[in-house]
Amino acid sequence: MHTSEKKQQGAIAILVGFTLFILIGMLALVIDLGHLYLAKTGLQNGADAAALAGAKELNGTAAGIVAAKQKAIDVARQNEYSFGLPVGTMDSEAGLILEVGSCPSDGCMEPIDSVNTNILAADKMFLKVDTQQRNLTAWFAGLFGVDQTATSGLAVAGRVIPDITPVAICEFPNDPTNPNVTELGFERGVSYDVAEANPIGPGTIFWIDPVATTAGVCDGSVPTSLPYVCTGKINFTPVAGNIVYTNTGMSSPQLQALNSRFGDYPPQSNCDPATAPSDTNVREYSFSANGTGMPRSWMQPDPTRQSIVVDIFNGVRQPKPWGSRTFADYGVLWSEARPQVAVADSSDTQVSTRWSDMYKAPANAVTGYPQPSAYVQDGGNGRRIINMAILECTTSGGLCRPATVKGVGEFFLQRRAITGHIYVEFNRLLPSTFAEAEIKLFR
Repeated sequence: MHTSEKKQQGAIAILVGFTLFILIGMLALVIDLGHLYLAKTGLQNGADAAALAGAKELNGTAAGIVAAKQKAIDVARQNEYSFGLPVGTMDSEAGLILEVGSCPSDGCMEPIDSVNTNILAADKMFLKVDTQQRNLTAWFAGLFGVDQTATSGLAVAGRVIPDITPVAICEFPNDPTNPNVTELGFERGVSYDVAEANPIGPGTIFWIDPVATTAGVCDGSVPTSLPYVCTGKINFTPVAGNIVYTNTGMSSPQLQALNSRFGDYPPQSNCDPATAPSDTNVREYSFSANGTGMPRSWMQPDPTRQSIVVDIFNGVRQPKPWGSRTFADYGVLWSEARPQVAVADSSDTQVSTRWSDMYKAPANAVTGYPQPSAYVQDGGNGRRIINMAILECTTSGGLCRPATVKGVGEFFLQRRAITGHIYVEFNRLLPSTFAEAEIKLFR
C-alpha cells in the first residue's frame, strides 16, 4: 500500500472518530436534556396541582392548614415526573417543602407546621409547594463526565380574595317618590355613620365573619378579623341573596385596623405597611374643620354634622324621610364622589333638585364645587375607598348571626374611625357580577 493511501485511511479514521464523538454528544443532548425537560415538566405539574388542591382547603383556621398540608401531599403523590416516580416521595413531607402566607411572595411565607392556631392561620390564604431538587441519572452525557442532572418544581396558589372589607352596613328603604336616586336606600355623595345604620340602635356595628361560610361555625374573635380589616378583604364573595354570618360590637383594634388607610399602625391593629399600605391622601374631611379643601370651602351654608340624620321614622330606623329633610339634616357631601354636572333635574339618576341649594353660589354651577372632588385633588390613591356588603339586618345582634346580602356598595372613608363611629360616603352599588373568590396560581 502506498504511503499516500495509508495517510488517507488515517485521515478518514480520524474524521469518523470525530463524527462519532459529535453524534454521541448530540445523542446525549437530545436524550438527557429531553429526560430533564420531561422531569421538569412533571415536577412543575405536580407542584401546580398540589398547590391548587391544598390552597382550596385554606379557610383561615388551623384545621384548614392541616387539611391543606395533607391534600397537597396526597396530590403530589398522585403525580409522576420520571418514569413512574411520584412527585411526592422521599420523606414524611412527601419530598415537599410546604409554606403558607398572607400573600404570594416569599416574604409573606412561613413553614406550614409553624401555623398551628386560628390566630396565626387567619390571613394565611396562599400555599407554596417546593418539590426540592431531584437528581436524574445521565445516560449518554456520562461519557463526558456528567453523571447527573437536576431539576425541581415550585408553585404558589391562593385565593383571589375579593376586595370587600368585613364591615357591613344595613339596607335602608328607597325613596318611594324618586327610586332612581337611591340604591338600597343610599344616595351617592351622602355620608353615613355605619354605627347608626342598623335596627339595633346607635353605636352598634355589624362585622362580617371573614372566613365563616357555615351556619353556627364562626371564630368571632377580634384577632382573627384584624388582618382582613387591615387589607380590606375576606375569603369569599358576598353575592346578593346569599347568607353571611355577622358579629356585632365595637372593638378599638378593629377601628384602628381600618385606620391603617390613614397611615396609622398602632400595635393593637395588627396591621403593617407592607400588606396594608396607607393611602397617599390622609386628609380628613371633617364638617367642623376650617381651611381650603375642607367641606366648608364647597358647601353653603356650612355643614353642621358629619353624616345624615338617622333615627326612627315611620317605625323604621332610617335616614330622615326625603320629603321632610332640610339642608341641616345632611352631613358632609361629595368629598370623593361628585355629580358629573350639577343640574336641577328630578329625572337625573344621580342628582335631583334637592341638591340645588347645597353648594356655594352660583347655584348649580360646576365652578361651585372643587374640580375634581376634594379627595382626588388631594392626591388619593384609593386605599380609603372600601367595599362593604349591604345587608338586610334583623333586630338581633351577637355572635354568628345570619344576614342576607342585598348587594355590595363602594364607600369612601371620610375620616378616621373613632370609638362609636365609622363615617363613610356612598359612591355606588357594585355590579352583581362581582368577582368570585377563585383559586389560582400566582407562581
